[in-house]
Amino acid sequence: MLPIWDMEFTVAEMTRLLDKGVTGFTLSDKPEMVGLPELWEPYFAPMWDLFNQSGAVANFHIGAGMSRAEMESIRGARFQQARVGGEAGPDDLPRPIPVAPNTWWGQFDHQRRLAIHATQMYMSNVRIIVNLCMSDLFDRYPNLKIVSAESGIGWVPFILEALEYQYDEMVTEAHEVALNARRPREYFNDHIWVMFWFERSAPAKLIEDVGVDNVLVETDVPHPTCLFPGAREHFARVLADVDPHVRRRVLQDNAAELYGIDV
Repeated sequence: MLPIWDMEFTVAEMTRLLDKGVTGFTLSDKPEMVGLPELWEPYFAPMWDLFNQSGAVANFHIGAGMSRAEMESIRGARFQQARVGGEAGPDDLPRPIPVAPNTWWGQFDHQRRLAIHATQMYMSNVRIIVNLCMSDLFDRYPNLKIVSAESGIGWVPFILEALEYQYDEMVTEAHEVALNARRPREYFNDHIWVMFWFERSAPAKLIEDVGVDNVLVETDVPHPTCLFPGAREHFARVLADVDPHVRRRVLQDNAAELYGIDV
């Protein structure tokens, strides 16, 4: 987990762990929720430079956030540090935290609320994938590798179709078109990986639509929804009719290549 509220600390921590052989880091997909700039703004340039140079993977995990009290504490500490150091300016002022509605109906009890929230969380990474593919981040950092963790794959073909369609329908003004050197789907193909675990339909039918080289597996141990016991049996069952080359890519080669793991 990267301490993105302090960019100097972030770069130092990445460098320390890269030297120890770490090849992937997790960070929040919504830094603006703790009063920080958005991910494509200049504040994050030193971090993206290091990702780009090192080949390490940036992992965006669903729900990678914190409580509102924790957010406020970090925001306050960051501003106070800048003020004490005489460096506080307009950009250091904490930005407002938006208040989102609950994902469940108020009359539901705890377990039903948890099930509803968990189901919708799989889709929460739609935001980061769509924004990345609409930005110029991959043009600026051509070696950048992104993983959408624990978010599933069944929704990905539809989102990519929608993204391409809306890009053509909505992005028409010259300065808007000029922002990107390539199309959203091309950015996804070359820079983004997604993963599944409990799904049955999507692994059996949609891997080609997502991209054979863009799909990974996970077990999600030790979460309540994890594949335990029986992970091997599950993957054997849902990938039984998949081409052996595709199965090998998904179960082994994609992850080994992405994270630099010797097999």
